[in-house]
Amino acid sequence: MSLKRRKRVDAPITSGVMSALPDRILRLRFERGSLRLDAPPGADVPPYFTWDDRVAAWRTEALNHFRFTEDAKKCQLTIRDDAADFFDCPGLRPALPVLRPDQEAALAAWERAGRRGVVVKPTGTGKTEIALTAIARYRVSALIVTPLRDLMYQWQRRIRLGLGAEAGVLGDARREVWPITVTTYESAWIHMKDIGNRYRLIVYDEAHHLPGATLHESALDSLAPMRLGLTATPERADGRDRMLTELLGPFVFEERLPQARGRTLAHYTIIRVPIYLTEGEQEEFDRLSRAIRAYVARRRRDNGTFDWKEDLAKASRSDPEAKSILRAYHRKLALVHRSAEKLRVVEDILRLHPDEQCVIFTASNRMALDVSARFLIPALTSHSDKRERNAVLDRFAHGTYRAVAACQVLNEGWDAPAVKVGIVLGGERGTREAVQRLGRLLRRSGDRPARLYEVVVEETPDVARARRRGRTDAYQSATRLSLGQAQQLDLL
Repeated sequence: MSLKRRKRVDAPITSGVMSALPDRILRLRFERGSLRLDAPPGADVPPYFTWDDRVAAWRTEALNHFRFTEDAKKCQLTIRDDAADFFDCPGLRPALPVLRPDQEAALAAWERAGRRGVVVKPTGTGKTEIALTAIARYRVSALIVTPLRDLMYQWQRRIRLGLGAEAGVLGDARREVWPITVTTYESAWIHMKDIGNRYRLIVYDEAHHLPGATLHESALDSLAPMRLGLTATPERADGRDRMLTELLGPFVFEERLPQARGRTLAHYTIIRVPIYLTEGEQEEFDRLSRAIRAYVARRRRDNGTFDWKEDLAKASRSDPEAKSILRAYHRKLALVHRSAEKLRVVEDILRLHPDEQCVIFTASNRMALDVSARFLIPALTSHSDKRERNAVLDRFAHGTYRAVAACQVLNEGWDAPAVKVGIVLGGERGTREAVQRLGRLLRRSGDRPARLYEVVVEETPDVARARRRGRTDAYQSATRLSLGQAQQLDLL
């Protein structure tokens, strides 16, 4: 049974737990992401160890290294610890800004928790500076894990400027395992079995990604006694955010958008723009909806456990009717995502802000390209390579481009403090995506307020999604207006 899948028992060790161990030195080693303890099979080892017949030794996740060494000290157990092989910290020349009170409070809370835990702060409130200050303050080797390659290189630049040190890159066809290294979640999962004993501090940026089905294993495979998770949106729809406490430590500091609004973030207004499908689009949408509902109802009469997402996709491989229904579903999405009325609304909003830059968020690559073709602005999609993306964002940052359209690729890891106008034309990833997109506009730039336009297609699932977004604290704390109200108040 895999060590990653077995249930771990988190009972504390008392002084009597290891009393039966022989009075000799026990060797502790790091092996491919796990700890190996050379002790006889009958030894009364802690409950988080499992006997491994293959090597005639005890094993546990590398995550338990700090815990076990502390427990061994309490029990006066002599261990030869050959597991840790931490890099020495490179020479640093910190040039970091003085932390604001809220940032210092977050770092102090992390320190009080034993230098382990998760810090929750909104996008734009300086989470990166907290992590860099921790590295500079404790002079430790560090591995920074990010969800995106672009964000990985952004961290590398920030380390160079803020700490005066070069960081290695592990990922994107590079393998630079240096005392300070930045990587992606996928690369960390692949390589942690080899490098999990080299870093005293591990930082997970956008830590809500960590509890993924396999990505969480990188935290299990690391010895790092110091762990810091950074996120603005810790909640996950699957409930796996509860794993963060086990993998990184407790939630030590939490600041939400309502607390930061107007203080460390810009004031913001959310303006809802309702639109309708054309008569032809609505007729097709309704016809497709009836066909899909009838199919699902019939399948669930025959099989009460029929799952819309998994079973339909599986059946579509061999069943022509299921394949037709799946095509109907995607056509429904296309009608909402690429409604002709959305392009007209974008034109109106761009005219309302002739002197301001704007970012346009879409729910599909195709719609991003439609916006690009209609308004002659660049579009970034999942198919855009790194060179194209960097060139577009650099020109956008320098004001060469007035607007940019993007599908999901700018939801995280992108800073544009000068941009204060955003248009959301749709999204399928729930409330987190909505909050992340809003966060792109909220970095303070003087006293300029931010405006986010939400284009909602009435009489479609867009309405239900808008209601769910409206229940989040980020939306509850905003000034929310209709387009007509905003025009009457002269806010546009």
